[in-house]
Amino acid sequence: DCVEFCNKLSESEGLEKAYLINGREVQCNFASDGYRLPTEAEWECAGRGGESHLYSGSNNIDDVAWYDENSDGVSHGVGQKKANGFGLFDMSGNVWEWCWDWWDDESEDYSSSPTEDPTGDSTGPGRVSRGGGWNCDARDTRLSDRDWYYPSYRCNDQGFRLSRTIR
Repeated sequence: DCVEFCNKLSESEGLEKAYLINGREVQCNFASDGYRLPTEAEWECAGRGGESHLYSGSNNIDDVAWYDENSDGVSHGVGQKKANGFGLFDMSGNVWEWCWDWWDDESEDYSSSPTEDPTGDSTGPGRVSRGGGWNCDARDTRLSDRDWYYPSYRCNDQGFRLSRTIR
């Protein structure tokens, strides 16, 4: 659903689609100027916002995130908490955000990844999700936390953030 949305939005704005979709097989053209899911590395860079905090924009979770202790069991409109150093809101808490990368079962570190513009493994059990959601505890909303879900997974604590390659 996310990659189809990205392609439709790209087309509506006259941009080159980022995804070639053939049934359940999806390829990303990172050279396109269309909308796409961020890679996990892009998501983490954006979430950190040029700062060194546990959460996106603060070491105090209540400043920046909707999570199980303050969300009243629902997601909230974007921008009601403090932004991070790049001016981005809700990268910790509120909803998990899909990334392009497949989950790597072999390693949770990045030691085998390219150091410039990594795009993740080409296969895996599921796609990476970052940021935590409104129903997560504080630990799961830290910038360092990661999880994965099957690409067909749908839930009210799952969302996505758009990215584009700018050259």
